[in-house]
Amino acid sequence: MNNPEVIYANLTGDSEPFVTDSLCVNCEKQGKTTILLTKIPMFSNIIIVSFDCEHCGYKNNEVQFGGEIKEKGIKLHLKVNEPKDLQRQIIRSEFCKVLIPELEFEMPSNKKSSINTLEGFLQNIIDDLSHDQPIRKFTQVEVYDRIEYIIGKLKEFKEGQGLPFNWMLEDPSGNSFIQNLNELQDDPSLKIQHYIRTIEELEAMGYSAENQKQEVQQLQQQQQIIADPIHQGTEQIQAGGQNFNQSIEDSVKNESINIPTPCNVCKEMGENKMCTVTIPHFKEILIMSFNCGFCGFKDTEVKATGEISKQGKIIELKFENEKDLCRDVFKSDTAKLIIPEIELELGTGTLGGVYSNVEGLLEQILTRLRDNNPFVGDSADDNYRKKMESFFQKLEEFKSGKSKFTLIIRDLVENSFIQNPYYPNEDTQVKITLFDRTPEDNDELGIDTMKTENYQN
Repeated sequence: MNNPEVIYANLTGDSEPFVTDSLCVNCEKQGKTTILLTKIPMFSNIIIVSFDCEHCGYKNNEVQFGGEIKEKGIKLHLKVNEPKDLQRQIIRSEFCKVLIPELEFEMPSNKKSSINTLEGFLQNIIDDLSHDQPIRKFTQVEVYDRIEYIIGKLKEFKEGQGLPFNWMLEDPSGNSFIQNLNELQDDPSLKIQHYIRTIEELEAMGYSAENQKQEVQQLQQQQQIIADPIHQGTEQIQAGGQNFNQSIEDSVKNESINIPTPCNVCKEMGENKMCTVTIPHFKEILIMSFNCGFCGFKDTEVKATGEISKQGKIIELKFENEKDLCRDVFKSDTAKLIIPEIELELGTGTLGGVYSNVEGLLEQILTRLRDNNPFVGDSADDNYRKKMESFFQKLEEFKSGKSKFTLIIRDLVENSFIQNPYYPNEDTQVKITLFDRTPEDNDELGIDTMKTENYQN
Protein backbone atom coordinates (compact mmCIF):
# COMPACT_ATOMS: atom_id res chain seq x y z
CA MET A 1 0.00 0.00 0.00
CA ASN A 2 1.29 3.45 -0.87
CA ASN A 3 1.83 5.88 1.96
CA PRO A 4 -0.81 8.62 2.03
CA GLU A 5 0.28 11.99 0.70
CA VAL A 6 1.06 14.53 3.42
CA ILE A 7 -1.37 17.38 2.94
CA TYR A 8 -1.07 19.13 6.29
CA ALA A 9 2.19 19.72 8.17
CA ASN A 10 2.84 20.83 11.71
CA LEU A 11 4.32 24.31 11.55
CA THR A 12 6.48 25.98 14.21
CA GLY A 13 8.19 29.35 14.37
CA ASP A 14 11.39 27.75 12.96
CA SER A 15 9.68 25.85 10.14
CA GLU A 16 10.45 26.16 6.47
CA PRO A 17 7.53 27.32 4.30
CA PHE A 18 5.02 24.59 3.48
CA VAL A 19 4.18 24.43 -0.26
CA THR A 20 1.17 22.64 -1.72
CA ASP A 21 -0.67 22.52 -5.06
CA SER A 22 -3.90 24.54 -5.29
CA LEU A 23 -6.45 25.28 -7.97
CA CYS A 24 -6.18 28.74 -9.51
CA VAL A 25 -9.51 30.57 -9.36
CA ASN A 26 -8.54 32.62 -12.43
CA CYS A 27 -7.53 29.99 -15.02
CA GLU A 28 -8.57 26.79 -13.16
CA LYS A 29 -5.11 25.24 -13.53
CA GLN A 30 -2.76 24.10 -10.77
CA GLY A 31 -0.84 26.80 -8.90
CA LYS A 32 1.29 26.81 -5.76
CA THR A 33 0.23 27.90 -2.25
CA THR A 34 3.01 28.69 0.22
CA ILE A 35 2.21 28.73 3.96
CA LEU A 36 4.53 30.10 6.63
CA LEU A 37 4.00 30.55 10.35
CA THR A 38 6.02 33.44 11.73
CA LYS A 39 5.94 36.04 14.47
CA ILE A 40 6.07 39.83 14.48
CA PRO A 41 8.35 41.07 17.31
CA MET A 42 6.40 42.42 20.31
CA PHE A 43 3.15 41.51 18.54
CA SER A 44 1.63 38.15 17.64
CA ASN A 45 1.89 34.87 15.74
CA ILE A 46 0.70 35.15 12.17
CA ILE A 47 0.22 32.72 9.25
CA ILE A 48 1.22 34.05 5.82
CA VAL A 49 -0.52 32.38 2.87
CA SER A 50 0.73 33.19 -0.64
CA PHE A 51 -0.71 31.81 -3.90
CA ASP A 52 1.10 32.02 -7.28
CA CYS A 53 -0.06 30.62 -10.63
CA GLU A 54 2.71 30.14 -13.19
CA HIS A 55 0.18 29.63 -16.00
CA CYS A 56 -1.73 32.93 -15.90
CA GLY A 57 0.37 34.95 -13.46
CA TYR A 58 -2.43 35.36 -10.90
CA LYS A 59 -1.16 36.07 -7.36
CA ASN A 60 -2.85 36.43 -4.00
CA ASN A 61 -1.49 37.02 -0.49
CA GLU A 62 -3.33 36.67 2.80
CA VAL A 63 -2.48 36.92 6.49
CA GLN A 64 -4.26 34.90 9.16
CA PHE A 65 -3.73 35.24 12.90
CA GLY A 66 -2.46 32.25 14.84
CA GLY A 67 -4.33 33.08 18.04
CA GLU A 68 -7.54 34.55 19.38
CA ILE A 69 -8.57 38.19 19.33
CA LYS A 70 -6.83 40.40 21.85
CA GLU A 71 -8.38 41.38 25.17
CA LYS A 72 -8.93 44.94 23.90
CA GLY A 73 -9.28 46.72 20.58
CA ILE A 74 -6.47 48.93 19.31
CA LYS A 75 -6.12 52.33 17.63
CA LEU A 76 -2.83 53.07 15.87
CA HIS A 77 -2.00 56.63 14.79
CA LEU A 78 1.14 57.08 12.68
CA LYS A 79 2.28 60.54 11.63
CA VAL A 80 4.30 60.02 8.44
CA ASN A 81 6.99 62.70 8.68
CA GLU A 82 9.69 61.42 6.34
CA PRO A 83 10.14 58.96 3.44
CA LYS A 84 11.64 56.20 5.63
CA ASP A 85 8.26 55.91 7.40
CA LEU A 86 6.89 54.50 4.13
CA GLN A 87 9.02 51.37 4.70
CA ARG A 88 7.36 50.47 8.01
CA GLN A 89 5.86 46.99 8.04
CA ILE A 90 2.11 47.03 8.73
CA ILE A 91 -0.32 44.27 9.65
CA ARG A 92 -3.95 45.02 8.87
CA SER A 93 -6.43 42.50 10.26
CA GLU A 94 -9.66 41.57 8.54
CA PHE A 95 -11.62 43.73 11.02
CA CYS A 96 -9.47 46.84 10.69
CA LYS A 97 -10.46 50.08 8.97
CA VAL A 98 -7.98 52.63 7.60
CA LEU A 99 -8.29 56.40 7.85
CA ILE A 100 -6.32 59.22 6.21
CA PRO A 101 -7.90 62.36 7.73
CA GLU A 102 -6.13 64.82 5.39
CA LEU A 103 -8.07 63.32 2.46
CA GLU A 104 -11.25 62.53 4.46
CA PHE A 105 -10.57 58.98 3.28
CA GLU A 106 -11.83 55.88 5.09
CA MET A 107 -11.38 52.29 3.94
CA PRO A 108 -13.66 49.91 5.87
CA SER A 109 -12.72 46.39 6.92
CA ASN A 110 -12.70 44.01 3.98
CA LYS A 111 -12.74 40.62 5.77
CA LYS A 112 -9.21 39.93 4.54
CA SER A 113 -6.01 40.34 6.54
CA SER A 114 -2.87 41.63 4.83
CA ILE A 115 0.78 42.44 5.51
CA ASN A 116 2.73 45.06 3.58
CA THR A 117 4.81 48.20 3.92
CA LEU A 118 2.99 51.52 4.15
CA GLU A 119 4.21 52.25 0.61
CA GLY A 120 2.70 48.97 -0.54
CA PHE A 121 -0.65 49.71 1.12
CA LEU A 122 -0.77 53.13 -0.57
CA GLN A 123 -0.11 51.49 -3.95
CA ASN A 124 -2.88 48.94 -3.34
CA ILE A 125 -5.34 51.72 -2.50
CA ILE A 126 -4.31 53.59 -5.67
CA ASP A 127 -4.84 50.45 -7.76
CA ASP A 128 -8.27 49.78 -6.21
CA LEU A 129 -9.48 53.36 -6.69
CA SER A 130 -8.17 53.49 -10.29
CA HIS A 131 -9.89 50.29 -11.38
CA ASP A 132 -13.30 51.76 -12.32
CA GLN A 133 -12.17 55.31 -13.11
CA PRO A 134 -12.61 54.93 -16.93
CA ILE A 135 -16.30 54.15 -16.35
CA ARG A 136 -16.82 56.89 -13.73
CA LYS A 137 -15.36 59.46 -16.12
CA PHE A 138 -18.50 59.22 -18.23
CA THR A 139 -21.14 58.10 -15.71
CA GLN A 140 -20.20 59.89 -12.43
CA VAL A 141 -18.13 62.94 -13.30
CA GLU A 142 -18.12 64.51 -9.81
CA VAL A 143 -17.14 61.23 -8.17
CA TYR A 144 -14.46 60.76 -10.84
CA ASP A 145 -12.94 64.17 -10.12
CA ARG A 146 -12.93 63.60 -6.36
CA ILE A 147 -11.29 60.18 -6.68
CA GLU A 148 -8.72 61.56 -9.15
CA TYR A 149 -7.75 64.16 -6.54
CA ILE A 150 -7.37 61.45 -3.87
CA ILE A 151 -5.31 59.27 -6.22
CA GLY A 152 -3.04 62.21 -7.02
CA LYS A 153 -2.43 62.95 -3.32
CA LEU A 154 -1.82 59.27 -2.56
CA LYS A 155 0.78 59.11 -5.33
CA GLU A 156 2.51 62.15 -3.80
CA PHE A 157 2.52 60.49 -0.37
CA LYS A 158 3.87 57.26 -1.89
CA GLU A 159 6.78 59.17 -3.46
CA GLY A 160 7.57 60.89 -0.16
CA GLN A 161 6.11 64.23 -1.25
CA GLY A 162 3.48 66.34 0.47
CA LEU A 163 4.50 65.06 3.91
CA PRO A 164 3.49 64.90 6.68
CA PHE A 165 0.21 63.00 6.62
CA ASN A 166 -1.58 60.75 9.12
CA TRP A 167 -2.20 57.02 8.73
CA MET A 168 -4.69 55.64 11.25
CA LEU A 169 -5.86 52.10 11.96
CA GLU A 170 -8.87 51.21 14.11
CA ASP A 171 -9.17 47.51 14.87
CA PRO A 172 -11.64 46.06 17.41
CA SER A 173 -9.83 42.68 17.30
CA GLY A 174 -6.57 44.25 18.51
CA ASN A 175 -4.57 42.30 15.91
CA SER A 176 -3.28 45.15 13.74
CA PHE A 177 0.27 46.41 14.00
CA ILE A 178 2.63 49.17 12.79
CA GLN A 179 6.38 48.60 13.02
CA ASN A 180 8.56 50.73 15.25
CA LEU A 181 11.68 51.40 13.14
CA ASN A 182 13.83 51.39 16.30
CA GLU A 183 12.50 48.86 18.79
CA LEU A 184 14.94 50.00 21.49
CA GLN A 185 13.52 53.52 21.70
CA ASP A 186 10.17 55.19 22.08
CA ASP A 187 8.49 56.04 18.76
CA PRO A 188 7.35 59.69 18.84
CA SER A 189 5.55 59.32 15.50
CA LEU A 190 3.38 56.37 16.60
CA LYS A 191 0.57 56.63 19.14
CA ILE A 192 -1.07 53.43 20.37
CA GLN A 193 -4.35 53.34 22.27
CA HIS A 194 -6.04 50.21 23.61
CA TYR A 195 -9.77 50.38 24.25
CA ILE A 196 -12.61 48.18 25.47
CA ARG A 197 -14.58 47.09 22.42
CA THR A 198 -18.33 47.51 22.35
CA ILE A 199 -20.75 44.61 22.26
CA GLU A 200 -21.74 45.73 18.74
CA GLU A 201 -18.12 45.47 17.58
CA LEU A 202 -17.80 42.01 19.13
CA GLU A 203 -20.94 40.79 17.38
CA ALA A 204 -19.78 42.33 14.07
CA MET A 205 -16.69 40.12 14.29
CA GLY A 206 -18.92 37.06 14.63
CA TYR A 207 -18.38 36.41 18.35
CA SER A 208 -20.95 35.84 21.05
CA ALA A 209 -21.49 38.94 23.15
CA GLU A 210 -22.64 36.98 26.22
CA ASN A 211 -19.13 36.67 27.68
CA GLN A 212 -18.51 40.36 27.03
CA LYS A 213 -21.65 41.26 29.01
CA GLN A 214 -20.44 39.10 31.92
CA GLU A 215 -17.02 40.78 31.83
CA VAL A 216 -18.61 44.23 31.96
CA GLN A 217 -20.73 43.20 34.97
CA GLN A 218 -17.69 41.74 36.74
CA LEU A 219 -15.68 44.90 36.01
CA GLN A 220 -18.43 47.04 37.53
CA GLN A 221 -18.45 44.87 40.68
CA GLN A 222 -14.66 45.07 40.85
CA GLN A 223 -14.67 48.87 40.57
CA GLN A 224 -17.32 49.11 43.29
CA ILE A 225 -15.18 47.08 45.70
CA ILE A 226 -12.03 49.08 44.92
CA ALA A 227 -13.91 52.34 45.47
CA ASP A 228 -14.99 51.24 48.96
CA PRO A 229 -12.99 53.48 51.34
CA ILE A 230 -13.05 50.87 54.09
CA HIS A 231 -11.09 48.30 51.97
CA GLN A 232 -12.64 45.45 53.90
CA GLY A 233 -10.52 42.30 53.85
CA THR A 234 -7.46 44.01 52.37
CA GLU A 235 -4.16 42.90 53.86
CA GLN A 236 -1.31 45.38 54.23
CA ILE A 237 2.13 43.87 53.63
CA GLN A 238 5.38 45.64 54.47
CA ALA A 239 7.54 45.61 51.35
CA GLY A 240 10.91 46.01 53.05
CA GLY A 241 13.07 42.92 52.54
CA GLN A 242 10.68 41.49 49.95
CA ASN A 243 11.86 38.09 48.64
CA PHE A 244 11.90 38.54 44.86
CA ASN A 245 12.79 34.89 44.25
CA GLN A 246 9.24 34.20 45.38
CA SER A 247 6.39 34.55 42.91
CA ILE A 248 4.51 37.81 43.41
CA GLU A 249 1.27 35.80 43.47
CA ASP A 250 2.47 34.27 46.75
CA SER A 251 2.40 37.73 48.33
CA VAL A 252 -1.35 37.89 47.76
CA LYS A 253 -2.57 35.86 50.71
CA ASN A 254 -5.89 34.45 51.78
CA GLU A 255 -6.83 37.65 53.63
CA SER A 256 -6.89 39.65 50.38
CA ILE A 257 -10.01 40.54 48.42
CA ASN A 258 -11.10 37.65 46.17
CA ILE A 259 -13.23 38.47 43.13
CA PRO A 260 -14.57 35.85 40.66
CA THR A 261 -13.50 37.05 37.20
CA PRO A 262 -13.85 35.52 33.69
CA CYS A 263 -10.54 34.26 32.30
CA ASN A 264 -9.27 36.19 29.26
CA VAL A 265 -8.12 32.93 27.62
CA CYS A 266 -10.80 30.28 28.22
CA LYS A 267 -13.65 32.51 29.52
CA GLU A 268 -14.18 30.17 32.50
CA MET A 269 -14.45 31.82 35.92
CA GLY A 270 -11.13 32.35 37.67
CA GLU A 271 -10.13 34.18 40.83
CA ASN A 272 -8.68 37.69 41.02
CA LYS A 273 -6.97 38.48 44.33
CA MET A 274 -6.10 41.99 45.46
CA CYS A 275 -4.06 43.41 48.30
CA THR A 276 -2.17 46.57 49.12
CA VAL A 277 1.58 46.61 49.73
CA THR A 278 3.22 49.42 51.69
CA ILE A 279 6.61 50.47 50.30
CA PRO A 280 8.57 52.10 53.16
CA HIS A 281 9.10 55.86 52.78
CA PHE A 282 6.99 55.88 49.60
CA LYS A 283 3.32 54.88 49.34
CA GLU A 284 0.94 51.96 49.02
CA ILE A 285 0.69 49.97 45.80
CA LEU A 286 -2.11 47.65 44.72
CA ILE A 287 -1.24 44.10 43.59
CA MET A 288 -3.84 42.26 41.51
CA SER A 289 -3.15 38.60 40.85
CA PHE A 290 -5.41 36.51 38.58
CA ASN A 291 -5.33 32.71 38.42
CA CYS A 292 -7.55 30.43 36.31
CA GLY A 293 -7.94 26.96 37.79
CA PHE A 294 -9.41 25.65 34.52
CA CYS A 295 -6.68 26.46 31.94
CA GLY A 296 -3.86 27.57 34.26
CA PHE A 297 -3.59 31.13 32.91
CA LYS A 298 -1.98 33.60 35.34
CA ASP A 299 -1.61 37.36 35.23
CA THR A 300 -0.30 39.93 37.69
CA GLU A 301 -0.76 43.70 37.62
CA VAL A 302 0.75 46.30 39.94
CA LYS A 303 -0.59 49.86 40.31
CA ALA A 304 0.15 52.82 42.53
CA THR A 305 -2.64 54.19 44.72
CA GLY A 306 -3.51 57.74 45.69
CA GLU A 307 -4.14 60.97 43.81
CA ILE A 308 -2.44 62.17 40.63
CA SER A 309 0.48 64.42 41.54
CA LYS A 310 0.76 67.96 40.19
CA GLN A 311 4.17 67.24 38.65
CA GLY A 312 6.08 64.39 37.06
CA LYS A 313 9.28 62.89 38.46
CA ILE A 314 12.60 61.77 36.99
CA ILE A 315 14.65 59.29 39.04
CA GLU A 316 18.25 58.73 37.94
CA LEU A 317 20.31 55.92 39.50
CA LYS A 318 24.07 55.73 38.92
CA PHE A 319 24.93 52.03 39.26
CA GLU A 320 28.20 51.52 41.16
CA ASN A 321 28.42 47.91 42.40
CA GLU A 322 26.54 44.62 42.75
CA LYS A 323 24.74 45.82 45.89
CA ASP A 324 22.76 48.22 43.71
CA LEU A 325 21.18 45.22 41.97
CA CYS A 326 19.29 44.50 45.21
CA ARG A 327 17.62 47.92 45.42
CA ASP A 328 13.82 47.74 45.41
CA VAL A 329 12.27 49.36 42.32
CA PHE A 330 8.70 50.24 41.50
CA LYS A 331 8.15 51.38 37.89
CA SER A 332 4.56 52.49 37.41
CA ASP A 333 2.58 52.04 34.20
CA THR A 334 2.89 55.79 33.53
CA ALA A 335 6.71 55.70 33.50
CA LYS A 336 9.28 55.64 30.71
CA LEU A 337 12.50 53.70 31.27
CA ILE A 338 15.86 54.84 29.81
CA ILE A 339 19.39 53.38 29.86
CA PRO A 340 21.47 55.93 27.91
CA GLU A 341 24.64 53.78 27.70
CA ILE A 342 22.91 51.41 25.24
CA GLU A 343 20.43 53.96 23.81
CA LEU A 344 17.51 52.01 25.29
CA GLU A 345 14.22 53.81 25.73
CA LEU A 346 11.05 51.93 26.65
CA GLY A 347 7.94 54.05 26.27
CA THR A 348 5.29 54.91 28.82
CA GLY A 349 3.34 51.81 29.81
CA THR A 350 5.94 49.35 28.47
CA LEU A 351 6.26 46.33 30.82
CA GLY A 352 3.24 47.69 32.73
CA GLY A 353 3.65 48.29 36.44
CA VAL A 354 6.73 46.46 37.77
CA TYR A 355 7.61 45.95 41.46
CA SER A 356 10.94 44.16 41.71
CA ASN A 357 14.61 45.00 42.26
CA VAL A 358 17.10 46.41 39.74
CA GLU A 359 18.25 42.94 38.71
CA GLY A 360 14.66 41.73 38.24
CA LEU A 361 13.78 44.81 36.18
CA LEU A 362 16.72 44.19 33.84
CA GLU A 363 15.68 40.54 33.54
CA GLN A 364 12.18 41.58 32.46
CA ILE A 365 13.64 43.88 29.80
CA LEU A 366 15.78 41.02 28.48
CA THR A 367 12.81 38.66 28.41
CA ARG A 368 10.68 41.13 26.48
CA LEU A 369 13.29 42.12 23.90
CA ARG A 370 15.12 38.82 23.45
CA ASP A 371 13.05 35.80 24.40
CA ASN A 372 9.88 37.23 22.82
CA ASN A 373 11.70 38.35 19.66
CA PRO A 374 12.40 35.46 17.24
CA PHE A 375 13.75 37.86 14.58
CA VAL A 376 17.10 38.01 16.41
CA GLY A 377 17.77 34.42 15.30
CA ASP A 378 19.01 33.04 11.98
CA SER A 379 16.14 34.64 10.06
CA ALA A 380 17.14 38.16 11.09
CA ASP A 381 19.07 40.63 8.99
CA ASP A 382 22.81 40.30 9.73
CA ASN A 383 23.30 43.93 10.76
CA TYR A 384 20.19 43.87 12.93
CA ARG A 385 21.16 40.58 14.56
CA LYS A 386 24.69 41.78 15.38
CA LYS A 387 23.30 45.00 16.82
CA MET A 388 20.83 43.13 19.02
CA GLU A 389 23.43 40.57 20.16
CA SER A 390 25.73 43.39 21.26
CA PHE A 391 22.80 45.06 23.02
CA PHE A 392 21.83 41.87 24.88
CA GLN A 393 25.46 41.27 25.89
CA LYS A 394 25.62 44.72 27.49
CA LEU A 395 22.33 44.11 29.32
CA GLU A 396 23.67 40.81 30.65
CA GLU A 397 26.75 42.64 31.92
CA PHE A 398 24.56 45.21 33.65
CA LYS A 399 22.41 42.46 35.19
CA SER A 400 25.44 40.60 36.55
CA GLY A 401 26.99 43.78 37.97
CA LYS A 402 30.06 43.67 35.67
CA SER A 403 29.51 47.11 34.08
CA LYS A 404 28.36 50.46 35.39
CA PHE A 405 25.29 52.08 33.87
CA THR A 406 22.61 54.70 34.47
CA LEU A 407 18.97 53.77 35.08
CA ILE A 408 16.50 56.61 34.46
CA ILE A 409 12.77 56.40 35.20
CA ARG A 410 10.71 59.30 33.87
CA ASP A 411 7.22 59.13 35.40
CA LEU A 412 4.42 61.45 34.31
CA VAL A 413 3.18 61.28 37.90
CA GLU A 414 5.18 60.72 41.09
CA ASN A 415 4.35 57.02 41.23
CA SER A 416 7.76 55.41 40.68
CA PHE A 417 10.39 54.64 43.31
CA ILE A 418 13.98 53.43 43.75
CA GLN A 419 14.95 52.34 47.26
CA ASN A 420 17.43 54.36 49.32
CA PRO A 421 19.37 51.70 51.30
CA TYR A 422 21.09 54.43 53.33
CA TYR A 423 17.88 56.05 54.66
CA PRO A 424 17.64 58.42 56.54
CA ASN A 425 21.00 59.48 55.11
CA GLU A 426 21.20 60.99 51.64
CA ASP A 427 21.61 58.66 48.65
CA THR A 428 24.40 60.20 46.53
CA GLN A 429 23.80 57.74 43.67
CA VAL A 430 20.20 58.79 43.06
CA LYS A 431 19.11 62.11 41.64
CA ILE A 432 15.41 63.08 41.74
CA THR A 433 14.02 65.89 39.59
CA LEU A 434 10.44 67.13 39.46
CA PHE A 435 9.10 68.58 36.20
CA ASP A 436 5.94 70.23 34.92
CA ARG A 437 3.90 68.10 32.57
CA THR A 438 3.28 69.29 29.01
CA PRO A 439 -0.25 69.43 27.50
CA GLU A 440 0.68 66.25 25.59
CA ASP A 441 1.57 64.53 28.88
CA ASN A 442 -1.77 65.54 30.42
CA ASP A 443 -3.59 64.31 27.33
CA GLU A 444 -1.84 60.92 27.62
CA LEU A 445 -2.97 60.65 31.25
CA GLY A 446 -6.49 61.79 30.33
CA ILE A 447 -6.39 64.55 32.95
CA ASP A 448 -7.95 67.24 30.77
CA THR A 449 -11.01 65.09 30.08
CA MET A 450 -11.57 63.94 33.67
CA LYS A 451 -14.88 64.97 35.20
CA THR A 452 -14.41 65.70 38.92
CA GLU A 453 -17.70 67.47 39.69
CA ASN A 454 -21.43 66.84 39.18
CA TYR A 455 -21.03 63.11 38.47
CA GLN A 456 -24.78 62.61 38.39
CA ASN A 457 -25.01 64.91 35.38
